[in-house]
Amino acid sequence: MDNRLTYEDMLKICETINIHYIPDEQLFYDTIDHILENSENESASEIILETFTALLKLIDSQIKEIETKVNIQPSCFKGCAYCCYFPIITTRLEAKLILQYIQSLPEEQKQDIFEHLLNYFESNKEQLEKVCTIDFHEDPQFKFKYISEQVSCPFLDRSSNTCKVYEVRPTPCRTYLNYCHPNVCAQSLMPRETFSYEFLHEFYMTALNEVLQEFLYEDEDLGITFPDDVFHIDYLPKLLKEELCNKS
Repeated sequence: MDNRLTYEDMLKICETINIHYIPDEQLFYDTIDHILENSENESASEIILETFTALLKLIDSQIKEIETKVNIQPSCFKGCAYCCYFPIITTRLEAKLILQYIQSLPEEQKQDIFEHLLNYFESNKEQLEKVCTIDFHEDPQFKFKYISEQVSCPFLDRSSNTCKVYEVRPTPCRTYLNYCHPNVCAQSLMPRETFSYEFLHEFYMTALNEVLQEFLYEDEDLGITFPDDVFHIDYLPKLLKEELCNKS
């Protein structure tokens, strides 16, 4: 007998989460306060990158806490990459911080990722030009149209179906989970059974924005245009390509 959750089960659980288990925003502020209080010898860029990674980890821990409270476990597993063909819409700030994270990695790993990105943009050029022009503001079918083209995320290693930047994967990736049978993702481009903790994104962005404002008038060039980068949203592949072109 299969005891996995059904769609009807998830509807009830979603209602419970939405009513009773919205996380405390103060946790996000406590995280940035702790970083700022213990960053005496760090540069502004280092502090911002540390904040970025710490807030992403906090999102993960908040999700696990909610899962424990409602007694659910995701059926997602390493090597399952159906959602890695979804349109990832993020801010230019986050795209820049992901690239800064890559720059901080050991040389061999860093070069591997940048070579992977170069090959990705070359081999998917025509498809990317098509999907990245779909109007996600106005077209209600944008998600289906994008997924139908089966263009993978720039960071998906298709040989292993794993993420090249898993530790700093964007919030749409880390907040989207399946608690029903894994087959629901295999059988549908847009399964209805999945759940998103997208409400955590606002807490995360507000806290990240607070830290940015701490360093607006520092002499150090942060490579960030404030507030434009915070509010400019677009498809992740488009933002990454633009930023890589700007650096070349």
